[in-house]
Amino acid sequence: MADVVRGTYIPNLHLIPGQLELMEFEHETPKALMSRQDGDPLFFTRIGDALAEVRDIYDVVVIDCPPQLGFLTLSALCAATAVLSQFLNMTGSLLDVVANAGGATNYDWMRYLVTRYEPSDGPQTTMVGLMRSIFESRVLTNPMLKSTAISDAGLTKQTLYEVERSQFTRGTYDRAIESLDLVNAEIETLIKQVWGRG
Repeated sequence: MADVVRGTYIPNLHLIPGQLELMEFEHETPKALMSRQDGDPLFFTRIGDALAEVRDIYDVVVIDCPPQLGFLTLSALCAATAVLSQFLNMTGSLLDVVANAGGATNYDWMRYLVTRYEPSDGPQTTMVGLMRSIFESRVLTNPMLKSTAISDAGLTKQTLYEVERSQFTRGTYDRAIESLDLVNAEIETLIKQVWGRG
């Protein structure tokens, strides 16, 4: 694991970039399952085992999974101690597959994030209200607003935190950054509660 971690220009932020070997994992896992012997580790322990090699170096590891049912996503769910999801139905299906395959999951927390939210859209507001009535505190309090500032920053492969405020209409930028800050602060609070820190 230490061989593939790459530093970034943001202090204390390191990445493991996606690469072709990840696709090999998807293609090789079915073959490994077919030839698996009793006692061999199951595929869904591989990400957790790899992360264990660098466990003492990092406070938080974020695994950004594609919205699809694949061996990598299943392995990531088994390695996770918390889950933040945008996809209600898919998350439930994935967790069922993990449980049926004998995978153990033990999450400190699981939350759903409302994304691309437009407060002035009546049907969206109704749907978010319905989600909150069903899932209650499992839905993050703060939604991530839909914003051209976020999509425009993405066009240059940057986050909103990296672009200059002057590149956008002041109100557009300010609303987007406030939404982003609120969501990130809520997630940070959940992480700190698990650490037992104030």
